[in-house]
Amino acid sequence: MKKIFFTLTLALVGLNVSAQNDEYQLPDGLLATEIQFNPFSNDFKTFKMAQLKARLFLDARNVIRFGVGLGIDNDKSDKNDVEDTRPVDQDNYTIKRTEETTKNKRSEFKISLGYENHFANTGRLDFYAGAEAGYEGKYYSGTMTSNETFNSVSNVTGERVESSSVTTKVTEYEKMLPDASKYNEHNFFGNIFTGVDFYIYKGLYIGTELGLSFKTGKEVNGTWTENTAKKTITGAATTVDWVETFSTKTGVRTHVDNLDNNNNTTTAQLVTDRSATNTKLKVYVEPAIRLGWIF
Repeated sequence: MKKIFFTLTLALVGLNVSAQNDEYQLPDGLLATEIQFNPFSNDFKTFKMAQLKARLFLDARNVIRFGVGLGIDNDKSDKNDVEDTRPVDQDNYTIKRTEETTKNKRSEFKISLGYENHFANTGRLDFYAGAEAGYEGKYYSGTMTSNETFNSVSNVTGERVESSSVTTKVTEYEKMLPDASKYNEHNFFGNIFTGVDFYIYKGLYIGTELGLSFKTGKEVNGTWTENTAKKTITGAATTVDWVETFSTKTGVRTHVDNLDNNNNTTTAQLVTDRSATNTKLKVYVEPAIRLGWIF
């Protein structure tokens, strides 16, 4: 609703100014360049797409347009939890600390080629309609690191005994986000649209569009690699109890037990390929700030 309100407001402001200056003539130019920046994402998070566009005016009505866009976003989140049994028994207790850090990386690339027919203008307003097609790629990756630490104290026989263990797990994700909410996409799209440009001063204009978008593409299979190790700390000595690795690329899990070699294992498991083709049809509004200049 906010996006539609933005579009209607822009049009009404333009019509009001046009009524005050009906004799304004649109610039007679050959090439226009513009930058488009979306201050909002579809879910109102920080992921934004900026685009550079160029227009080649074949004449006053027929225009060829080209666009390229790039969006990049990185974010980090931390979770911490502590379980402490000291209030129950001050002589025999365990403190468990859990720490988890997640890093998400997102990027998007878009390229398009299209045609515009500028069918009407009223002073400062220039109305057009057209179609375009192009490619859109969305790319994701991330890292999740978790540490589980146990600090224990026992005093059963009157002798205080302290021990500590740390289990660290690092998981690297490729072609997907760590929470499995997004996977890499390769899409081809086509748009039919109508739009309006409002010329602020000479060749300087702002504008927006409303249209229908058709998209077909494929989500690829995301992969991840886990590396897990448990360490025991006694005094100044640190012992690596065991190490485990797993990769969805190979489906092989390897467990190496440094305390008991009889527990060493190598197993294979089936990894599901979730690649899928998808098709979408939707109405869109550009809530972007499109600022351009015609030469």
